[in-house]
Amino acid sequence: MRAISFDTAKRPKVIDAGPAPMLQWIRIEQLVVDDGYQRELKPGNWAAIQRIAQQFKWSRFSPVFVAPVEGGLFAIIDGQHRTHAAAICGMTEVPCQVVQMTVEEQAASFAAVNGLVTKVTPWQIYKAALAAGADWARECAAICSAADCRLMTTNMPTDSKKAGEIYALGLIRSYQEKGKGRLVTFALAALRGSEAGVEPAMWSNEVLKPYLAAFVERPWLMSQAVDLVGFLDHFDIYAAIDRAEDTARAKRRQGFIGISRYDIASVEIGEGLDKAFPQRMALPKGVAA
Repeated sequence: MRAISFDTAKRPKVIDAGPAPMLQWIRIEQLVVDDGYQRELKPGNWAAIQRIAQQFKWSRFSPVFVAPVEGGLFAIIDGQHRTHAAAICGMTEVPCQVVQMTVEEQAASFAAVNGLVTKVTPWQIYKAALAAGADWARECAAICSAADCRLMTTNMPTDSKKAGEIYALGLIRSYQEKGKGRLVTFALAALRGSEAGVEPAMWSNEVLKPYLAAFVERPWLMSQAVDLVGFLDHFDIYAAIDRAEDTARAKRRQGFIGISRYDIASVEIGEGLDKAFPQRMALPKGVAA
């Protein structure tokens, strides 16, 4: 056995642990799920619940993390799968860790508890962070909404996706973290206003990744107020992506590894932008245009 060891020198200077939790058994009928930040239960989730129920043992049941809400109820922060399984097995109560917190704190706790667990999708983490008012989540949402688009909080089947719905959460967040939000908004707004932008497929990661990469590398395009909508109406991005895939496949057959069709497509889109909108160099002072 190994004892708990720690270095007191590494103790944080300021500790704000919040209210201490209480451990108690709570009737399942008093437990509720807040869809404002919790994940919805899809077929895969119900399959996992059924597996838990079939092998149910209290020795494998960790306390459900909950917070008191109105009406004498308790919102589940973590543990809805095992709570559902306990209900299926006929249990009427489950052990809970109860912590007093606001709705915003509940959402933030959900994101913190589940953020590193692979079974939670990026969209679920984003949804919880948005409900908690996290800066990165609000900024990512604003980047898209300013272009009359919507950054989605859950993935959907391909045939259910609509124009202007953005599922490439990681892509948008990467530009938000680099401070490129205004450039991305400009590029998204142009796509939204183009003829091609009415097609849901144009909002896939396959299109947005090379398109945004090409535009963001040319920040002067926004300052020059170029007609990006007109460019998109005449430049066939899908054809460029198809050519990029053919090139990448040929390169891989030749033994080249790490060849990305996104990078190849981005180069072609960038060349198209450079041809359509040559960069205007600033003239020396005193020289008339």
